[in-house]
Amino acid sequence: MTRVLLPTDFSKNSLTAIRYALTLYKNIKCTFYLINSYMPPVYHTEYLMGSPAQIGLGDIVRENSINDLKDLKKKLQKDFENPLHTFITHSALNVLSSEVTRTVETEGIDIVIMGTQGATGAKEILFGTNTVHVIKNAKCPVLVIPSALSMKHQNKYFFQTILKSS
Repeated sequence: MTRVLLPTDFSKNSLTAIRYALTLYKNIKCTFYLINSYMPPVYHTEYLMGSPAQIGLGDIVRENSINDLKDLKKKLQKDFENPLHTFITHSALNVLSSEVTRTVETEGIDIVIMGTQGATGAKEILFGTNTVHVIKNAKCPVLVIPSALSMKHQNKYFFQTILKSS
């Protein structure tokens, strides 16, 4: 069984990559790992002192991540009904590249498929910072899906990418 890691921040960009992955692997038995890593914004000294529970910020961000992953899983199971596909969700207080590296190693991930768009969304920036860190650190192939990829062009794009890399 193929194990595919799908990092998400719930943006349109990451959802495009997830849809691409589900379509690409539609005829293959897969376990898809939907992960969301988060770092709460640090506004209070108490958070830095190791007591985020005092202000409740960590709990709120964690709950939002868990609930959003649960909702995404339900939506994908409904929209891409496929008995060959299993979904596992994982929410983590960590930076994305570290959590991807950890998950690849602990779960035996075969490929990471993720969207990319620089933080500014500038067309001159090919890959965002998170994507570059994941590519550098992952111990498996990383397939990066551009934010502008439309579903009708996905197969053409995929095969052009394979041909160019051969």
